[in-house]
Amino acid sequence: MTTTDSRANRRLIAIPALVLALGATLTACGDSESPGAASPTPTATTEDAAPTTSEDTVDPSDLTPITPPPALPGDQGALPTGPVPDQVVDRADVQAAVAAEAQRRGVDVSAVSVAGFAEVTWTDGSLGCPQPGMMYTQALVPGHQLVLEVDGELASYHAAQGRDFAYCASPVPPSTGGLQSR
Repeated sequence: MTTTDSRANRRLIAIPALVLALGATLTACGDSESPGAASPTPTATTEDAAPTTSEDTVDPSDLTPITPPPALPGDQGALPTGPVPDQVVDRADVQAAVAAEAQRRGVDVSAVSVAGFAEVTWTDGSLGCPQPGMMYTQALVPGHQLVLEVDGELASYHAAQGRDFAYCASPVPPSTGGLQSR
């Protein structure tokens, strides 16, 4: 056998070995309650039924409640509203947002009131205001949510910590772990 044939044979053997090793590694990544625990063996109950395991029985008290869908435009109940301290209302970034809302709505600045404020943790770089076709950093982002009111209508303004507020027409709630109303 020549050296070229020998190398080709080694490649042919190495590729299936790599595939098997990768498969074994991925199989080991499955869920198990403890390291080294064997996976449950599926058992068929009838020909038409899907395979089941001994772990298919679930105690209803172990279920996690379903998280409601994000707030839709006009669903003002999901916005953080309530009394806002004067030191927050007087901040330059909050006053800039008030001026922006007055301009957006075509009203005088005095017609805009601060209806709520919260220190939040946004779930990604969209800051709770994702735009179609855009990609965002997938990391938690500390920031703020400001709620402004004009004639009974609420508007949500979002910001990353240390950044200016921006209007959000379709707000998505922040991470539940980081919400702190003020």
